[in-house]
Amino acid sequence: MSLLSPNPPFASDLGHLGSVCLGMPHLTPAGLSETWLLKHLGDVHWQQIARQIGRPAAHIEDRDGRRVYAAFRQVRIEQARFAEAREGDCLVIRSTLWRASRTQLASRHELNVDGRAMGTVSLLSAFIRRDGSSNRRVCRVEVPGLAALPLEAGPRPEPVEAPFEPGEAQGHFAFTPCPSEDFNGAGFLYFASYLAIAERAAFTLNPRRAGAFVTQARTITYHGNMDPGERIEVATVEAPSGPGRWLLRAHLRRAGDGALLAQVRTEKGQIAV
Repeated sequence: MSLLSPNPPFASDLGHLGSVCLGMPHLTPAGLSETWLLKHLGDVHWQQIARQIGRPAAHIEDRDGRRVYAAFRQVRIEQARFAEAREGDCLVIRSTLWRASRTQLASRHELNVDGRAMGTVSLLSAFIRRDGSSNRRVCRVEVPGLAALPLEAGPRPEPVEAPFEPGEAQGHFAFTPCPSEDFNGAGFLYFASYLAIAERAAFTLNPRRAGAFVTQARTITYHGNMDPGERIEVATVEAPSGPGRWLLRAHLRRAGDGALLAQVRTEKGQIAV
């Protein structure tokens, strides 16, 4: 059973029901913006944690009083129907938070528009703080005040696929993230930026397909971070796909030392015309 199980045996009664009227900031030509959605749900996840602890979101600390942050370990999007989102729609998001371990929290977000299910997004995060000045050096910590969230017993994160060899990739893309656009207020490469970079790589690999297909499912597993000014390299493999489907795997690595930063597995469907 996964930490991101769709039906966790224990869940917080700290549910959250929110809604957003969709406009241009929330949309792309293919419908609902995944990048906006992850940024929004990441904030909902963090605000739920803050409410559970009873502290402002900007002042969540470890037992020694040092500032901590949520580092996302895994994101999963399932049964997405993002192409159906339109300007003026009211997106309703029902969110639930639970504790996955002493240092990890998970949340599930059910998306709905006018009674239609638009998919679910599951997030798994760990509490971290910097161990020095570099984003490469962080340590996991425990945050007090979460005992009221029942601990889900036994499960572990879902195993990630074995890394493919660089020579297997059909596409190679290099990118230097911009501090003012791709890093968050804490100075880390933002978890939603990994998605945006993987999408840029897919567009470079196959521009025609990238414009005609939309995400139906995606799993992002995070392994590390990087400092401003460093370059990221993306290797992308197209898996065998049937009609109307496009399956992709991508590995994001730091260019300097080749360290694996993230693995992204994406299933896309052709947009109806």
